[in-house]
Amino acid sequence: MADPRRVARLQQFILEVAAVAVQRELRDPRLGFVTVTRVKLSPDLAEANIYWSALGTEAQRRTSARALADATPVIQSIVAKALQTRTTPTLTFRPDDTLVEAERLEGIFEKLKHEPAAPTAAADAEPTVPDDIPGDTPAVEPAEEPKKPWARKKPRREV
Repeated sequence: MADPRRVARLQQFILEVAAVAVQRELRDPRLGFVTVTRVKLSPDLAEANIYWSALGTEAQRRTSARALADATPVIQSIVAKALQTRTTPTLTFRPDDTLVEAERLEGIFEKLKHEPAAPTAAADAEPTVPDDIPGDTPAVEPAEEPKKPWARKKPRREV
């Protein structure tokens, strides 16, 4: 297993190299506006999942996914030349659904914001006063100090 700091450095390096390769090296018209978002390396550094996102419709995203799948060997060789290690991780492109999920959640929040609030049973109930309010308790006299067993005097034995 590799050092976690080394894995993080390699992930960042692969991310930068793959992003530049996708933006500048690939001339595939099927690629839309694709952004490489993150890289996840396996602990043994044998596999790397490259996550990407693309603007556009679902059909345009599927087309971009096919273009990236076809371009994987080209990007693999570019990453291998840049890494200059004995072995290069096998690259796999996966769509990053973070933006899609964020848009879905944003839509739900907007819908909830404009929806009238339904009354709840807790809101209709009368407020209750807790029994343990500070200052309402009667003054308690301090209890006697406990006797300290080490402080009592032992009777002297006569010799």
